[in-house]
Amino acid sequence: MQPKIAIFASVDAERAAAVLHTYIHSIEESGGLPILIPYVKNKKLLDNVIALCDGFLFTGGGDLDPTLFGEALSPHCGKIEPLRDELDFAAISRTLVSGKPILGICRGIQVLNVALGGTLYQDIPTEYKTEICHSQTNGLHAHSHSVQIEKNTPLYSLLGVPKMPANSFHHQAIKVLGQGLVPMAFAEDGIIEAVYSTEHPFIRAYQWHPERLYDIDIHHKKIFDEFIQMCLK
Repeated sequence: MQPKIAIFASVDAERAAAVLHTYIHSIEESGGLPILIPYVKNKKLLDNVIALCDGFLFTGGGDLDPTLFGEALSPHCGKIEPLRDELDFAAISRTLVSGKPILGICRGIQVLNVALGGTLYQDIPTEYKTEICHSQTNGLHAHSHSVQIEKNTPLYSLLGVPKMPANSFHHQAIKVLGQGLVPMAFAEDGIIEAVYSTEHPFIRAYQWHPERLYDIDIHHKKIFDEFIQMCLK
């Protein structure tokens, strides 16, 4: 039986829901059944989503409201999406309690980190000294920089390599880690690129977009294969 994977959608001002096809494709090709979860006003409906689904994917999108991690809005912060924040944080609190597998990508790693009490750099170029461009412009499926994978982490056990190329489409990143989160990979400049949790059965979150490299790099496919296999359990 295919595990049912809730994919939490982006939400625009009209409350329209959208998910890029690359997320759906990666879940489908790894053996999962993707289920789009739109914005709902009645958050109790999310309890039914948690009961129905076997795993949860928090996708990329706009910037988080800095007040969620106790900071004033920086002039360099991008467009915030209050309805998306509302949906994601109502959902993440429930998924954490469920103990079911969670996968976070780009904004998803940031949502997870803030939900667990961590903070973010609102804007890497103005808050973090680096020569790496974390907001690439050379195509959705191109590599941008390498990530260094920490030994004795689940990602190293999964891939068996100390370094791999990744893409990069973000200007925010983890500053202070949330409770129970441990880094699995770093960019060469020290920015955290992947985390797992020591306090939850299965949490994996990535700052880059493995779903955009799924078909051209086996390492990124393995990230989704692992997630779906854990959802089957």
